[in-house]
Amino acid sequence: MPHPILPPRFERRDDRGVFREILTGFPAGTVVCGRMNAGAVMGNHYHRRTRVFFYLLAGEADVRTVDVETGAKERFRLEENRGVYLEPGESHAIQFGEDSEFLMVKSLPYDPADPDTIAFLVPD
Repeated sequence: MPHPILPPRFERRDDRGVFREILTGFPAGTVVCGRMNAGAVMGNHYHRRTRVFFYLLAGEADVRTVDVETGAKERFRLEENRGVYLEPGESHAIQFGEDSEFLMVKSLPYDPADPDTIAFLVPD
């Protein structure tokens, strides 16, 4: 099934600035934000139990996924203020086309005693 690219659920613009609601109804075990340089690749792994919501605050990125059980592949572009869910068992590679800022909400926090990240190269 194709990944739906998700815009903000609500946006308000007025003389004060911009307010965006980007996610509702998703259990947050951890929230990660960061900045990646143009050309950098994040991922080439999957999670056994963790569901991820990845949102691009600024920039652009090429996203490739592969289902590790079925081999089903998908490729799509994310632009600023768009997000996507990455499901357990779905290896992902996110290559940034320009300097970018992101927000990532994960259903489970990282636990070094019980790691949930499995290396798995996403083919081109």
